[in-house]
Amino acid sequence: MLSSQPPLLESDSDEEHALLHVHDLPQLYQKPSSAALLQALSLLSFEPPSFSAQNVDGRHKVEEQGVPGYLTSVVSSSLGWIEDEDAKDSIWTAASARLSERAGRNAMPAMTRTFVINDQLSISLHEPSLTEDNLGLKTWTSSLLLAQRLAECRQYIREDCTRALELGSGTGLVGIAAACIWHTHVLLTDLPEIVPNLQQNLSQNQELISRLHGTVKARSLDWNDETDLPAHESEKYMVILAADPIYSPEHPRLLVATVRRWISWDQYARFIVELPLRERYEGERNDLRAHLRENGFGLVVEDTDTGYDDWQSRDGGLAEVKCWWSIWKPLVDL
Repeated sequence: MLSSQPPLLESDSDEEHALLHVHDLPQLYQKPSSAALLQALSLLSFEPPSFSAQNVDGRHKVEEQGVPGYLTSVVSSSLGWIEDEDAKDSIWTAASARLSERAGRNAMPAMTRTFVINDQLSISLHEPSLTEDNLGLKTWTSSLLLAQRLAECRQYIREDCTRALELGSGTGLVGIAAACIWHTHVLLTDLPEIVPNLQQNLSQNQELISRLHGTVKARSLDWNDETDLPAHESEKYMVILAADPIYSPEHPRLLVATVRRWISWDQYARFIVELPLRERYEGERNDLRAHLRENGFGLVVEDTDTGYDDWQSRDGGLAEVKCWWSIWKPLVDL
């Protein structure tokens, strides 16, 4: 029975991170109590992922081998020896949730996750259940890496810059981080269907943003709409940010055209972008470079980052994600 196991996380021995086996869990033929089953199911939960390889150890308390079968048996069992109907419902609900967690991000319910930007800044974001049509509702690795790089990027931006624009803001991590780290105003933009959740995250972090002397605002901005542009030159931005903005062959052209419409054509203006080095999008990355150069932008600096996919593979490990970041400026004839 589970209750006979020593407390896994309270051990001071060298085996404190040893994993239980599925056979160590309460077995249905033993007719365990509802409390024992719920305790076992809590051990099988996946904590909200954090993009950090440092958090892999200890996230799993039970070896994955055999766990899906165990959960399926719980879901399909009548639990006839348990008299409390509410307890049965709780067990079935918990077991179903554990199965969903193992089915990948698309099967996961809505959640709130906290992202550590630096020692002084952590940002909590709400993420609705992910669908293929709403990729902007998930926080991606490149967004975290760019958010963590913003303090370094500040050296490439004029000190008197007080406004920034983010394109394809998604859940808002980069824009919120920029407002906090740069103590500035950031306009976060995305497609209309993404903006409600984006606005929720801005409201959720409003106290943090205000305390760090930043301000934020969200609005929809469709890159296909060439009529949506600043009314006056003074409304354009000296800094534009974008993280993981390319998912189709049309996106490089549309992104650069949007940047061109919204950026101040000034030698000190900057376009800062980061995106993962996905093999299938190599052509789009090359197109992005080409479109930037064709539209009068010059490269200031570039490099690569390495992060981790935030959802574990079936073996419990985290896959590395290599990203490319770069800063561009308008090539202005002086």
